[in-house]
Amino acid sequence: MFGRAKPSISADLRDWIKDSFDWADGQFGASWSLTRLLVTPTKTFFSAPGGQTQAVAQTIANDIGRQIPVREIPVEPLNRLSGEYRHSYQSLGETGGLYLEDDDGALILYDAEMMHRPLAFINTMTHELMHHRLGPFISEMPGGEPAHELSTDLHCITHGFGIFALEGPAQMGWSGYMTQESRAFALAYFLNKHSMDPKDALQWLSARPAKALKRALKEL
Repeated sequence: MFGRAKPSISADLRDWIKDSFDWADGQFGASWSLTRLLVTPTKTFFSAPGGQTQAVAQTIANDIGRQIPVREIPVEPLNRLSGEYRHSYQSLGETGGLYLEDDDGALILYDAEMMHRPLAFINTMTHELMHHRLGPFISEMPGGEPAHELSTDLHCITHGFGIFALEGPAQMGWSGYMTQESRAFALAYFLNKHSMDPKDALQWLSARPAKALKRALKEL
């Protein structure tokens, strides 16, 4: 009753997050780590105009790719019903985006309805582009192949897209692979690691993600 509050995530999960940050530094280099920025939903990082066209989606993907960095990958909308015919936006959760790669190259498919919620769309596109970034290293990352999708989620945060990783799922009403608590801890760790002001992230977060981040910052 009067003991300490239970930590938001387990010690093992904390260690995996920290080990994954260390792995990224080792794999991509000190200069890469030192130049990491907190990507924000502003014109500083995104050049796409308004709208929900495929051209806008491609521009957003290219903007994300420059920050990661990965080469430009073509994106195409999934052949799905318009959102007005669906039960809820939550139904987008299972196939918000798909990364495909074969001998002809890579392709990302996306649910066009997600573009009505830009932060969620950017989060999904970042996750799919991160598949391309991490593809050669799946077995080498902490957790290996079984943690592949979790690692892909996490490295969106190690690469600076933590605001979208937290706020995007909150907009859509689903979690994805990592929990919001583990994403919040990872973003707090990113901010601490790079000596960034938490306010730079908090100003873009709605109430519940902001609360989770504040708690994670205290736990650090």
